[in-house]
Amino acid sequence: MNRGFKELRECGLAWGLEDGRYQLHPLLTGGAVSSPVMPVPEIKAAEPERFTLQRRARYPAQVANLAATG
Repeated sequence: MNRGFKELRECGLAWGLEDGRYQLHPLLTGGAVSSPVMPVPEIKAAEPERFTLQRRARYPAQVANLAATG
């Protein structure tokens, strides 16, 4: 979990609200935010070299899973 949130934070897709509580970017939550007055950070592009072969191999299955639940 920690590594996942760290990567989301680095890309601007999540940020800490208080100790142990995070907000996901509204693009990931269907527009829901914990506070409507909070600023939404800019989304930053991830560096392609950070994506390992294992992550690249899992990506198609993860996208298919999102499509099945959406």
